[in-house]
Amino acid sequence: MEAHLAADRLCELAHEHSVPGAQLTVRHAGGSLSLATGVTRAGTADPVTTGTAFAFGSVTKAFTATLVAQLVSDGDLEWDDPVGEYLAEWDGAVDEAISSVTLRNLLSHTAGLVADHELDDVEEASLARYTASVATTRSLHEPGHCFSYSNSGYNILGRVIEAVTDMKWQAVMENVLLRPLGIDPVFVNGSPTGQRPLADGHAVQPGRQRTARPVGLFLPLSWAPASGLAGSADDLVALAGLHLGTHPESGTLLPEEQRAEMGARVSAADAFGMADGWGLGLAHYASADGHWYGHDGTVDGGTAHLRFHPDSGTAVALTTNATTGTQMWAELVDSLHELGVPVGDHRAGIPTAPSLTSGLDRFTGDYRNGDTSFVVRAHRGGGLLLTDSTGLAADVTLHDDLVFTARRTDTRAGSYTGRFVTDPATGDVTLMQLGGRSARRATTA
Repeated sequence: MEAHLAADRLCELAHEHSVPGAQLTVRHAGGSLSLATGVTRAGTADPVTTGTAFAFGSVTKAFTATLVAQLVSDGDLEWDDPVGEYLAEWDGAVDEAISSVTLRNLLSHTAGLVADHELDDVEEASLARYTASVATTRSLHEPGHCFSYSNSGYNILGRVIEAVTDMKWQAVMENVLLRPLGIDPVFVNGSPTGQRPLADGHAVQPGRQRTARPVGLFLPLSWAPASGLAGSADDLVALAGLHLGTHPESGTLLPEEQRAEMGARVSAADAFGMADGWGLGLAHYASADGHWYGHDGTVDGGTAHLRFHPDSGTAVALTTNATTGTQMWAELVDSLHELGVPVGDHRAGIPTAPSLTSGLDRFTGDYRNGDTSFVVRAHRGGGLLLTDSTGLAADVTLHDDLVFTARRTDTRAGSYTGRFVTDPATGDVTLMQLGGRSARRATTA
């Protein structure tokens, strides 16, 4: 891959998507390319360098999962141990299903936990108190039944790490994983003193004259294990090198047995709407040359994307400081294909099964995931209407395979894709999946 072509395309895409700053790192065919473009904050002249830190968002989960794998390698944890064996505050879960959740369930998002549990005090940093609070919630489904993306589960994994090491999650992350990988740690809720510069996030409104507006980064302190890291595209590729076995310390930091276990697809974790499958902390992305692994992350005003391919040893990472970074990533993937790097990525397909026009009452009702609730009702003109508390109102087209498309009635935005899930024993509709998250059917209409 020619460096100048990649650099030109990175600059072009950043401009087209009003992204103030971005980094791209590619390791492919024995070579390495590390690029940076733009500024850390719109309206300033502070340039993005290859060392600038960007908020990783949910890519943090891949780091937390790797820490768990290291502790499994050391004999401190077992993949299939119930969480309650390590956490006293989990032992009194009010829902019997929650009490049987294992580390494997948490890592693969098959635990059935609410997605985005928050404490009343967002400044509360105690993962023990956070875990005790999650233990009072009701599960969405039996552990191991299906996929439902959960920030809550990864915050609990952070508490497990603390319990078995008797150290704070941040300290374990820094000393056991980041510094041995050569990464200078940056925690988004950490003290700015002595930390690498952190790029500001930006919101970009849709329309012809798109302007990037700086926004603050909101992250509850108890969410650090799920979303609390920052760093560069080079740092993301360093983590990929550990999983690829190309890092000089791979054999010591993460033996091949644990790397293989993390990458193995979990059968129940089909990750509908997010990826082509899921392992233990790593998403699966299909491509013509086999599966790629990685993770995506979004935060207030930024995105991060990591992909790596075990068969070829290729790794690719992009960081941006704008909400439009996700669209930029999709176009960059296409450009990298043209440049000879066929990066695996997930693109939601268009449902092809015939539409259902009768028996729609079977799907109506209220669906909940923690504080998030959806209402599905029969539409006066036929079909179904999906609404939520944020003002979302969307016409639903349901298909024979229970996959649906939902198109907003108030904007010309693209449609959402979701599906309904049934109980295998009774055939009753029990869940609605949208955006990788499951909502439990609480009432029928």
